[in-house]
Amino acid sequence: MSPRYLTRFAPEYVRNAACDVPYQRLESGLFPGIEVWMRRDDLIDPLISGNKAFKLVYNIQRMREQGLDGIVTCGGAWSNHIHATAAAGRRFGFKTSAIIRGERGEKLSAMLQDAVRLGMELHFVSRQQYRERNSHGFLRAIGLCDRKTWFVPEGGANHEGFEGVVLLGEVIRETAPVEFDQVWLACGTGLSLAGLQAGLGRTPVIGIPILKAGGSIFDQVGRWPDESNSQIRFKPLRDGYHFGGYAKMKPALRQFMEEFEAREEIPLDPVYTAKLAYALHSERLLGKVPAGSKILLLHSGGMQGRRGLTG
Repeated sequence: MSPRYLTRFAPEYVRNAACDVPYQRLESGLFPGIEVWMRRDDLIDPLISGNKAFKLVYNIQRMREQGLDGIVTCGGAWSNHIHATAAAGRRFGFKTSAIIRGERGEKLSAMLQDAVRLGMELHFVSRQQYRERNSHGFLRAIGLCDRKTWFVPEGGANHEGFEGVVLLGEVIRETAPVEFDQVWLACGTGLSLAGLQAGLGRTPVIGIPILKAGGSIFDQVGRWPDESNSQIRFKPLRDGYHFGGYAKMKPALRQFMEEFEAREEIPLDPVYTAKLAYALHSERLLGKVPAGSKILLLHSGGMQGRRGLTG
C-alpha cells in the first residue's frame, strides 16, 4: 500500500482523508484466538503521518485564525512531532521553529537534518532549561517570545491537539469494519489516549507507554477530558513494554518486529508501533486478553524514525 499525499490541511479535509485510511486484518498467527486489525494511519501522508497529522490540524487552524505566521514547538533529536511540523510548514506555507532538548552535537540526527532541509529553524537549549518548557515564561527566557508564532507543546499536547485526536476517534467510530472490543495504541504523553477515548465513546482504549513514565502518562490522560466536559472512565495502561525507555530497542523487540513485518508485510516503527504490537502479542499469550476479542491496533506512523534504530 502506498501513502496518500495531503494537499490541504484543514479539519474537514483531514477528516475526509482519514475516512479513506485502510484497516488491515492481521492473520499471521501472532495473536492466537483473537481477531486483530491494524488501522494504517501511517498511510495518511508520507511525512505528516499517524496521529501527528491529527494533533497538528487544529493547531494550524488556530495559528491562522489569530493572524500568526508560524509555529514554534519543542522536542528531542528524534521527535516525530518536530519532523511532521517541519513538513507541514514547508508544504502549507508557514514558518517553523523548534526548541531542541540538549546541546547541539557535532552532527544532527537524520530527523533534524530533514527538519532543516524543510526550512525549520532549530534552537538548542540545555536539559535544565528544557525542563521548564511548560512554564509560563519559557519562550521569554530563551528569547523567542517576540515572534508572531503559535506555540505547540512537546508532542502536540495541547487543547488543539486533543481536538484533533477526538476527530480521529470519531472517524474510527464511523468507519470501523467490525465492532471492536478494544482499541490499542502506543502513547508518550497520554493526549492521544484521552482524545481517542473521547472520540470513540464507549469502546475502551488501551494505552501502551513507550517510555518509563506510565504513572505520569496516566496523570496526563486524566486532565484532558476536563477540557471537553467528557465523562470518561479509562482502562488501565498496560505498562512494562517500554524496553528500557524512549526509542530503546532490545533483541526481543527487534526479533518480534522482524517476524511481524515478514508475516504481515506491514512496516513498523521501532519507537511506537513495534512496542504496541509486541504488547498485544505478549498480553494475549499471558491470557490477559480474552479469547474471541476483536482488537484494533493504531499504526501511528513515524517511519522515518527507523533510521535511528539501534540495539
